[in-house]
Amino acid sequence: MQARTILARKLVNLALTLLAVWTLNFFLFHMLPGDPTYALVPARLPEAAREEMRLVFGLDQPLLDQYFISLKSALSGDFGTSWFNRNEPVLDVVVEKMKNTLLLVGVGTFLSVYIGVRLGVIAGSRRGEASDVVIVGTSLAFYAMPAFWLAMILLMILAVRFDLFPLHGFKTIGAEYDSLLDEIADRLWHLVLPVATFVLITLSEFVLMMRNALIDVLTEDFINTARAKGVSPNVIIRKHAVPNALLPTIATTAMFVGWIVTGAIMIEVVFSWPGVGELTWQALDKRDFPVLQGIFLFVTVAMLLANFVADIVYTYIDPRVKI
Repeated sequence: MQARTILARKLVNLALTLLAVWTLNFFLFHMLPGDPTYALVPARLPEAAREEMRLVFGLDQPLLDQYFISLKSALSGDFGTSWFNRNEPVLDVVVEKMKNTLLLVGVGTFLSVYIGVRLGVIAGSRRGEASDVVIVGTSLAFYAMPAFWLAMILLMILAVRFDLFPLHGFKTIGAEYDSLLDEIADRLWHLVLPVATFVLITLSEFVLMMRNALIDVLTEDFINTARAKGVSPNVIIRKHAVPNALLPTIATTAMFVGWIVTGAIMIEVVFSWPGVGELTWQALDKRDFPVLQGIFLFVTVAMLLANFVADIVYTYIDPRVKI
């Protein structure tokens, strides 16, 4: 009975959170300065054309009426149509771009977690030594760099100066592939610089999280007991300390779903990567309110699901964590 009550409470909280996000997104985007019809209708056309466009998209109605109409449509699974993508459904537009972003963010997050945890273990187990200083200092230096600035530096050096990687896009324009492997290789070639930028910018969070958690665990009584029993330092780190220091890293990984819209925007814009980040930038520039609301709603759902999965994983890693 208790488990059912907790599940029902979580579902209610989820519904209220989604409602709050939808409401905030609607009013936030509609408060943006500028009239969307000026981007929809060329300046050479008369004012009557813009008035007609306001009627078509319902912009002539009071803001509260627009809100309830959009909310009713969203509850029925209709998130509207894009104003600038040939009136395509918002769901189709976002899902098409989401595939490319998931590839970029998915590969980047996996590498950030894997490399960051390993470097964090090295730094935490050698606290105060030269390797600890180098790892922490380097990761913090990259963390302080703006994503767009680092992306442009990598482009100028590796793409322009040495011509090792492509300048933009996610595939070679007009390329004809002899096999599926050739197409995959071309996609991966275009993926290297965006993923490298993503990893360098986000790596420090996992390094510092793992390092600090490991340092705290190494002061626990059960670690001292293992040392007193003569257990080797490598076994203590690998089998006793690291599993107990992983919990904060899991929480951080779950929150990284937010990078689909936040950190990935600048990276996708610089590299012309056709993902949700670039779509968000274009929708903001063109005041495409339905697309913006759809993007932020999908990202909110993804973050809530990621945190739910993190809660479940907690119970397997640490038996002390209960529902």
